[in-house]
Amino acid sequence: MVPIGFLDVAAQSSIGLTLPENVNTIVGDPVTLPATFQTSRRIMSVSWVKVQTETKRTSVLTYYPQLGSSEAHGTYKGRVSLVGKASLKISQTEVGDEGTYVLSVMVKGLGTEEGAVKLNLLVPPTVEVGPSNPYVTSAGRTATLSCTVKDAKPNITSLHWEKNSIKIDSEKFDTKYSGGNLQSPDLAIRHVTRADRGLYTCVTNHVVRSTSAALKVEVLYAATILTVSDSLTAVTSERVILQCVAEGNPPPDITWMRNGVRLRSVTRTVSHDTTRAGSVMLQNVQMNATGTYVCTASNGVGKSDIKSLQLSVKAFRSSMDENTIAILVGSIAGGLWLLICLGLTVYFFRRRRDRAEKKRFSFYYNMGRGQADATDSKPGEETLEVTRHPNLQPPAKTVSQKGPYAGIETIRRTTKGKVRRYAQVLYAYHAQEENELYMETGDVIEVLEGEDGGWCLGYLKGRIGLFPSNYVKFLSASQVSAAKIRELYSDASKKQGKSSI
Repeated sequence: MVPIGFLDVAAQSSIGLTLPENVNTIVGDPVTLPATFQTSRRIMSVSWVKVQTETKRTSVLTYYPQLGSSEAHGTYKGRVSLVGKASLKISQTEVGDEGTYVLSVMVKGLGTEEGAVKLNLLVPPTVEVGPSNPYVTSAGRTATLSCTVKDAKPNITSLHWEKNSIKIDSEKFDTKYSGGNLQSPDLAIRHVTRADRGLYTCVTNHVVRSTSAALKVEVLYAATILTVSDSLTAVTSERVILQCVAEGNPPPDITWMRNGVRLRSVTRTVSHDTTRAGSVMLQNVQMNATGTYVCTASNGVGKSDIKSLQLSVKAFRSSMDENTIAILVGSIAGGLWLLICLGLTVYFFRRRRDRAEKKRFSFYYNMGRGQADATDSKPGEETLEVTRHPNLQPPAKTVSQKGPYAGIETIRRTTKGKVRRYAQVLYAYHAQEENELYMETGDVIEVLEGEDGGWCLGYLKGRIGLFPSNYVKFLSASQVSAAKIRELYSDASKKQGKSSI
């Protein structure tokens, strides 16, 4: 018998029987155990057996050249065949096929020659992640993601975690992460924030191939009110709309209350899945609508966020009282002049009433049309190139973040610096979707969020919605305030001119 493990047994074989010492393959793949010999004598039989123990062997395949027949044995039936003179082919390897195989060749007049070869099976790992998918945690906590590697043969060579396809360097960011490597596969995320939500993948490297498994991490955080309408003064019979925008995960519930009584409101999603807007519409307001209006945003995580505003309703007063009309009538001679003046009085009365009814939401619109010359480019302003054809195409809406900590810059009013930003419409834009603003040239929009070269979130004519940034020119609060002073001065001058008449 030839000792198992010799690379070449030709020197000890009278027929030059040759086999390799080892053959490697991946479990499930086909494999051939090569064997060659040379002899001019008659071959009586060729047989392959698998060594189970030092004293036990299991028959795999037997071939009888004289009869021209071969037979597979046991679990190898249907999976093995003889290739060439003596090579053994296994069509689909199984985990139990690993081990040492012995080839026996019986030659007439020379007896039996034997050679051995060891079959090594490579098994890629099975990777499992947990504790659940999706994994839901709350902001401020420590989240631990588990990674279990099974059945690898040989063992894996490396292990790491990725967030949204970007490798996590737990050694560099040791205050944020720990573990997540070959020595400690589980990944710990400390002080979880909303920025930690995403797809986490445990990746292992193996001689066969890389194997991975992923889970989605959701972070719950308390509702926060982003913006609420300013306190305002309205005139009786006007329509007043109060807006409140909040974000949170899960998406917040927004309610409006006055004097402890809940008001009917409409809530809709503004942008993303976590930002909502709640609005209250007061039709034909009267004096008793004066009071404090409270917006509350809550989602069951942490404390509710509350903000309030004051609404003051005053009686409507015409600019022309009875004394003025009496003086005007007395100063006009003739019935013809009387009819003309009465007609003018009715005309201006209706015009002022219509303007008063729209005053709450149309000031910025009128300012944009009346002060178009005031929005010319100045040093330090954000200016849109207007030399192009006005029929611009709106930018594409962003659908994914650029990185693990990506986000847009907000320009809404903050706690530290109460600064508002505005944008003047350069080109008319007709809304294509329900959450977009309908804009006319000269309109002025209060910018709530965005200004990153794409789509922005803004407030116009009582509505909150998206608008393309390349259709507008952005203004500072100081420019809008200056324009408002000029408009008020212009209105006062017109009133003084009419009174002198």
